[in-house]
Amino acid sequence: MNLSGKQYPLPLPHEQRMTVEDFMVTDSNREAFMWIERWPNWPAHCLIIHGPQGSGKSHLAEIWRQRSSAKIINALNIVLEENDTTNVIIDNADKVAENKEAEESLFHLFNRLRDMKGFLLLTANEAPAEWGIRLPDLRSRLVASTTTALLAPDDQLLSAMLIKQFRDRQLQVEAGVIDYIIPRMERSAEAIRTLVKTLDQASLATGKGITITLVRNFLEKP
Repeated sequence: MNLSGKQYPLPLPHEQRMTVEDFMVTDSNREAFMWIERWPNWPAHCLIIHGPQGSGKSHLAEIWRQRSSAKIINALNIVLEENDTTNVIIDNADKVAENKEAEESLFHLFNRLRDMKGFLLLTANEAPAEWGIRLPDLRSRLVASTTTALLAPDDQLLSAMLIKQFRDRQLQVEAGVIDYIIPRMERSAEAIRTLVKTLDQASLATGKGITITLVRNFLEKP
């Protein structure tokens, strides 16, 4: 759309791909990825993946869902019908902490899936010992479960994440843009998503491609 010679960016949908082929394995996430690859040969029926927001927990959970046909359940509304799948995913499972009903529901689900020989995948920002679980039996089970951490992203992973975000938005970038961004940006997945979205909007507004000059204008703003 062009009014009075000025371009206005239109919000266009973009596909957020979350297949195993789209997951970039580096030293920062290799251990967690290998646990997903190892299923169903886990040492126990519950796996807990923890790491900072945007570190790849949901992507790994989605890979496992595609393989296991797991049901995704809300941490604060844990309901499993009799004929439901025996594999379950709970994102942000630490939300049950200090909620008596939610803690009891997770405790019963944990035991039920074990008895059914099903599997449970939990994700959270921190290890289960840090959740503040008040129900002693649930806390002991979670702390004893197989736990793997996603570490802070390294340069290799940050580069891969940037490439994926640009690709998901079907954006072409000038050579050298990725290498220019890495040492100058906040080192988090959330910062990457925000930056790529901002650059996408700026590119649409100006009608120009994503260049080092365009990136510099945003990264060097006070």
